[in-house]
Amino acid sequence: MTVPERISWALSHLGPEPGDRLLEVGCGRGVAIALIAGKLAGGHIVGLDRSDSAVRAATERNAAAIASGKVEIVQAALADYTATAGSFDKIFAINVNLFWLEAMRELAVSKSLLVPGGRLFLFFEPPSAGQIETIRHAVEVRLKAAGYVVDEVVAGPTPSPPLLGIVARPAG
Repeated sequence: MTVPERISWALSHLGPEPGDRLLEVGCGRGVAIALIAGKLAGGHIVGLDRSDSAVRAATERNAAAIASGKVEIVQAALADYTATAGSFDKIFAINVNLFWLEAMRELAVSKSLLVPGGRLFLFFEPPSAGQIETIRHAVEVRLKAAGYVVDEVVAGPTPSPPLLGIVARPAG
């Protein structure tokens, strides 16, 4: 399986641990989930996507991990997703533009799903490096408005591809 650089880079910053409980928003075809599932021992990852075809592909790719109980794939939008409060240590998204456009409902849902001390990891690969600063600013504004504190902003290797990562946690 060829892994896009943005996914490898994002996972290196996510740092999944064997016992982590993770939620991937916009899991697509399940590539990141497949990489993480192999590292889980006692942990669990849920992949969430609105697209029927993406959910089908992610389910096929991760069939063995689903059967073992390490992985669950759910077709839903984050704003409509329901799970027990405090279900996840880490929530992450790779190239989900929702978070720099308008995501107040989704950020509220994410906040409720994180354990105390949990983190939200947002990763982006914009079409050009010139968009990095615009996206960073937009995401930080939305995070702060939704009651998050930005802990870290990381940029990918230069000159290409342009990559941006933002790590945040609920305030308080």
